[in-house]
Amino acid sequence: MEQSPLLEVWGSADARVEEYRGCRMRVDQEAPPPAWPPDGVWLYDAAWRAVLNVEGPEARKWLNGMITANVRDLAPGRWAPSFQLDPKGHILADLSVACTAPDAFLLLTDEAQRAGLLERLRRFVFISKLTLTDLSAAWSAVRWRGPGAAAAAQAAGVAPAESAAAGGIVASPAGGWWFQSAAGGVEMGEWLAPAETILAAGPRITAQARPAGSEAQERDRILSRVPRYGADITAGELPQETGQLDHLDYTKGCYVGQEIVERIRARGAVHRHWTAFQFPQAVAAGSEVTVDGRAVGKVTSLAALQGGWLGLGYIREPHHQAGQAVAAGAVGGTVAG
Repeated sequence: MEQSPLLEVWGSADARVEEYRGCRMRVDQEAPPPAWPPDGVWLYDAAWRAVLNVEGPEARKWLNGMITANVRDLAPGRWAPSFQLDPKGHILADLSVACTAPDAFLLLTDEAQRAGLLERLRRFVFISKLTLTDLSAAWSAVRWRGPGAAAAAQAAGVAPAESAAAGGIVASPAGGWWFQSAAGGVEMGEWLAPAETILAAGPRITAQARPAGSEAQERDRILSRVPRYGADITAGELPQETGQLDHLDYTKGCYVGQEIVERIRARGAVHRHWTAFQFPQAVAAGSEVTVDGRAVGKVTSLAALQGGWLGLGYIREPHHQAGQAVAAGAVGGTVAG
């Protein structure tokens, strides 16, 4: 298991270190957990990022057939979320694809997914004119999260003076790449660069934002209602069940798993849906969700929210509607809007 190369940036040597998304990282800091929505700019160690580089004259065409995003039309300076599917349409990996040049792409995923994704892609590289390189050991990432994230990164010399819009990727003046997004409607920027470059910038970046550990980062993810592969998404899920329709494109042409995706679209529905639940007290991740004593779903992730708890998970039809009364064990709750 990889260990974050940024540990020295993130606080004292005796801080607790545990696995998160396939990487050993600092768990918590002296600072309190971030408010939600964030009331300032928080800094997250994203050393769990795995980075693959695909480039060559046939990279675009080849990659378009490997994943669900529309790589065919992805312009330089843009990135898109994507899945890798098996022929039966089940999700094998959750990733993002970024176009850095007409024939060059970065694939970004979790360290926990890296080996499987890399092995499956390498099976098909020999028939195309391209190179597939794993940059994960040498590269790392940092995230700025909250209102003013780009401005804080600009003050640290990381984000360009005119930062990219959400869904954009631009070269960072400090080296590497700057990504802009807004998960959960909250501003976020991610700096992806060689680990030694990020380490050298450590004093600058921590001076402009408040470092927070992996517990705060996971809570942020859940409250943003963003599913995580291995927790909320597994190889048992089909794309439309997860609600992540931005990962799919119905105009791009053939790719592995497309037949099943199109069949589901033609039928117009799935039998269970990705959703959020509200509970007055904590329940265990993995808990069965019931309606009138009948099992209809499950909770996959849970995080504290002001006045209660927010759970992520799945629920079957016809119960996928805001306000639906549910229970997880002895704890009553509702489907969140």
